[in-house]
Amino acid sequence: MDPAKSSRAAAAPEAAADHPHAPAAEGREAGFSPGFRGFARDMDAGMERMMEEMHAPGYTGNADVDFLAMMIPHHEGAVEMARLALVHGRDPLTRQLAEEIIASQTVEIAAMRQRLAILRRGEDPAPGGFPSLGGTRGGASR
Repeated sequence: MDPAKSSRAAAAPEAAADHPHAPAAEGREAGFSPGFRGFARDMDAGMERMMEEMHAPGYTGNADVDFLAMMIPHHEGAVEMARLALVHGRDPLTRQLAEEIIASQTVEIAAMRQRLAILRRGEDPAPGGFPSLGGTRGGASR
């Protein structure tokens, strides 16, 4: 085997372990408490599920439909991550942020689903505008 290829192959697992979205490597969490290992395992599983669900619909050729179809599971993943922060986290400000993420992104998910349904039906793309986000972006709802 080419020595350059063999050294790259040997380095690959280490590089993958350092990637922020890589699944937890065997033994990587050995020094952590069982509770944290459960958090890490659940977080990794949730992110893997989110990525699978984001790519599951495939592309339709309509950027608006594809964006919404991928953003819905992305936001659902954020809600799940926030839920895990509430289950495992203790910092009051982080917990407050997690609660706000759950509340705001749940509203955004509902709005994206409504808009996606409108676009998939081929209706006039602007009847009544985009479903209200309830002011989740700091402004008044329209």
